[in-house]
Amino acid sequence: MSGKLAHLWRPWRPWRPWLRRAAPILSIAMLCLCISAPAEDANIAVSTAVDGQFLPWVVDDGDGGVIVIWEDYRTGKDWDVYAQRIDNTGTAIWKADGTPLCRADRNQRRLRTIRHDTHAIVVWNDRRNRTSWDIYAQAVNLAGERLWQTDGIPVCTNAADQSTQAILSDGQGGAICVWEDERQSSEFQELYIQRISPTGQPMWETDGIPVFPSESLQSDPILIADGMDGFYVVWWDVIGYDAWHIMAYRLSFDGKPLWDTPHLVSPQEGIQGEPRVITDGDGGIIVLWQVYENFINDELYAQRIAPDGSKLWGENGIALCTAPGIQKHASVVSDGSGGFLAVWRDERDVYADLYMQRIRADGTAVWEKNGTPLCTAGGHQDKPFIVRTAENRFFIAWLDYREDFGEESSDAIYGQQIDIDGNTLWEENGQPISTREGKHYPPFVVSVGDSHWAVVWSNTQRDNGDIYLKRF
Repeated sequence: MSGKLAHLWRPWRPWRPWLRRAAPILSIAMLCLCISAPAEDANIAVSTAVDGQFLPWVVDDGDGGVIVIWEDYRTGKDWDVYAQRIDNTGTAIWKADGTPLCRADRNQRRLRTIRHDTHAIVVWNDRRNRTSWDIYAQAVNLAGERLWQTDGIPVCTNAADQSTQAILSDGQGGAICVWEDERQSSEFQELYIQRISPTGQPMWETDGIPVFPSESLQSDPILIADGMDGFYVVWWDVIGYDAWHIMAYRLSFDGKPLWDTPHLVSPQEGIQGEPRVITDGDGGIIVLWQVYENFINDELYAQRIAPDGSKLWGENGIALCTAPGIQKHASVVSDGSGGFLAVWRDERDVYADLYMQRIRADGTAVWEKNGTPLCTAGGHQDKPFIVRTAENRFFIAWLDYREDFGEESSDAIYGQQIDIDGNTLWEENGQPISTREGKHYPPFVVSVGDSHWAVVWSNTQRDNGDIYLKRF
């Protein structure tokens, strides 16, 4: 994996802890805000096995804890699938350093998971077949026991390559899986889809069914339930070098189309990509995407799609941010009232900062035009991840390079809590979540109920990579 070498680290402002203890003029309110963010030593080791653990994917366990899965290189030759459950006290319940879900030959990569009441289902890209990449899946119960066959069940083993899979709960103990498939063309792959029963049996045709055959390149699929009788597939659709669009299609849980054809979400003209999708809470979806303008002055737009496929925010959507510079790597969450909050990397200044915006259900912006700053500390901030933690409360974690002065590269993970009005509730520019030495990889955040949440990440301080967690 690229980027394994540890980076040098400058200690994080060692005078701040002394200042908090010694300055009697601090207000009680400020003290409460500082106490609300746990100290660095509250980090919990999820897995510190030899060599490397990377790219965690996390779901809540339904009891205040989390289930973490990751790509594991402890063999030193192949990537495997491992998982761990951390309870609401921060204690690891399963085998130390994780329980294996798949240790088949060669590599298993790009893990995705969902959880039901009694078990979680994991899907991944698998190279146990020497000639191509396939899709496999495994279920694990809350005791850490694998429920399907050893090393997982095949979802698609067609002779062509399959990749970039996504997963969605079917609400009945099984899952819907979608992936990019090259069986028709290696240059213009299509999306295929399969439903897996709670016992691990494919429910549709062997190796899946096409979402919607076309002559374009279909990639980066996203699945989201409609809250009624079906789900949406949203993807990046590429026809030519200057025709990149965002498409959406609605299907039932028996694989039947609910729309005649896919609907164009983004405008007919221009180059769009990097979609993000959430439900609107009323059977529809909200899609956010990036508009590429010569890859120098990229912008963010959004559209709300009703269950019948109609566009609710005009033909071309609404502008979320059109400030100078590049806006990208957005993270989106529902505001609980039919609208959304978004946080993104923003390069309108010398260094990349984080900006945010709230959009109401009618498509109007709540905060200032082009967003309000969340973090403008020196150095770059990137890869934000936002979740809703309680009514009118939200939390964002991100990669932070505020100690990077150009000669050395030092990164960390920071976080900030905000309210529905965009007020920051912790100290300006966020609180450190991890400032360990070594390279940090982008954080994953999950709400675990009762106004608590967890941040999970991988870090190369000790060796090529370990998995850590912090509860809030």
